[in-house]
Amino acid sequence: MRTRIISVDSEQGRIVASIRQALGNKGPASDTNAVEIGNIVKGFISEIHKDNALIILQPTHIRALLSLKNLANFRQISLSELLVKLKVGDELDELVVVTRNPDKGVVIVANTPKPKKVLLLKGSSMSFDSLKVGQIVGGRVTRHIGHSALIKVTPHIGGTLHPTDISDDYDTGLVPPVDSILKAAIIEVDRTKNQLRLSTRHSKMCLEATKKIVDQEIIHISDIHVGDTVRGFIKSVADHGLFVTIGRDIDARVQIRELFDDVRDVPLSIVLF
Repeated sequence: MRTRIISVDSEQGRIVASIRQALGNKGPASDTNAVEIGNIVKGFISEIHKDNALIILQPTHIRALLSLKNLANFRQISLSELLVKLKVGDELDELVVVTRNPDKGVVIVANTPKPKKVLLLKGSSMSFDSLKVGQIVGGRVTRHIGHSALIKVTPHIGGTLHPTDISDDYDTGLVPPVDSILKAAIIEVDRTKNQLRLSTRHSKMCLEATKKIVDQEIIHISDIHVGDTVRGFIKSVADHGLFVTIGRDIDARVQIRELFDDVRDVPLSIVLF
């Protein structure tokens, strides 16, 4: 834990220290324009809550929320063990900005995914006609569009990674930062646009996987039924409610009267009616 020494009484053998002052004299900044989605940042823990830790980023002093479950998974320890070890004033680095909420003056951060040793496929050794659904390819994230990531597989072949295709559990699914290298499974080949739809879901990468799928893939409207509880990502906010992405091409509307949770740019549980 980082602290700042305020006074030293040699005669009494007493030292007075402050965690608050160690975090800096400036208050949290409400303007999030100093960071962009995909930026790698660091900061100090200001508050620890049930599900999230409030981080004061340095040197911008922007407030950031970090999921405790994400941090526990990154450190490969249980959530209860993390809560015992985590302290206000702890410094966290190598965090990636996932989303920004300018209205609330806060950003969502996550631990930077550990780099994977993946070689990009050479354009000369792969043609678009040779690609097929289910094939595993390597690529580099070039930019973000909304929650989606654009992936460059070869100089002439690109792909998109939709937020619902990132993970079998939306709580642990993170939009990969720009310039990161990843492996992904091809789930659709669009030969008219020379573009791929990709997935990094464990169930797509390892067809024999036995891990539990928390958030099922929704491809068609027929995949869901009245009364089903599904999760998705907030796409937009309107006067009459929210529009939530629950599949690559499927959005759901949540009316104002059906909202019981705080509106935030994180996965939201909804019930279809």
